Amino acid sequence: MWEFKLPAHGAKSHELGRCSTGLVHCMIEVGLLSSKLLGGHSFTKEVLTMNAMDKSPRRLFYLEWIVLNAIAVGIAWYVAWALISLIESVIGGTIQVGGQVRITEDFLFLYVLFPIIGLSTGIIQFILLRRYVPRLAGWIAATFLGWLLPFVIGFIVTRLFVPGNSTLWIVLGMLLVGTTIALPQWWVLRQRVLRASWWVLAHGLGWGLVGLLNLVSSEPFPVLMGIAVVPAIGTSIACWQLLGRLPEYDLDAHASSRGA
Repeated sequence: MWEFKLPAHGAKSHELGRCSTGLVHCMIEVGLLSSKLLGGHSFTKEVLTMNAMDKSPRRLFYLEWIVLNAIAVGIAWYVAWALISLIESVIGGTIQVGGQVRITEDFLFLYVLFPIIGLSTGIIQFILLRRYVPRLAGWIAATFLGWLLPFVIGFIVTRLFVPGNSTLWIVLGMLLVGTTIALPQWWVLRQRVLRASWWVLAHGLGWGLVGLLNLVSSEPFPVLMGIAVVPAIGTSIACWQLLGRLPEYDLDAHASSRGA
């Protein structure tokens, strides 16, 4: 005779958690075994793992997203200043660029700052997203690349147009920068979540709103705060839209495609 013993009241949630975790692993192993026996016409580890991660984040996630992204931008700012000071100690306070004398700090600062922001925010976002989005290994590289692309786009645009200093031109420029940064990230997301274009829209609009700060102040600190906080708020809204829309796989179609 089988004898069943219920756990004590204080251990119920712990035991249920262990049971649910064990059930997921059992499903994966059964899926792998059936895939081998039936020649791939059943579940695979990839699909089962995707479904196991198909969950929405808790509410605190969105606050963490905004705060940690803002902190990453602030840290990148101070690291960039430290590197610029080091560079100036080596090459001096001015440099020759295209036959013109330029202030080293003014000319090089964005070239140092943007890659550091790309690396720091890429790491933070990867840590936060990997619990909810599968196969996200390329996220850090995509974010780093995205923060390099504005230099390329800026070079092309300045050769085709002569941007003005009006608020409209600044907003359009910032909108273009934000959209450009988000494109490599969208490339990573597009096969992992539905409607990944929300990410590009949210990031671009966030940067466009930062451009509106020109109506209030052009001082560096308010602009830094805007870059740190406003796009993070926009992408947190995108996360809220996207993380509840993970792909729903048609398992029969998936099995048929593998057997074809």
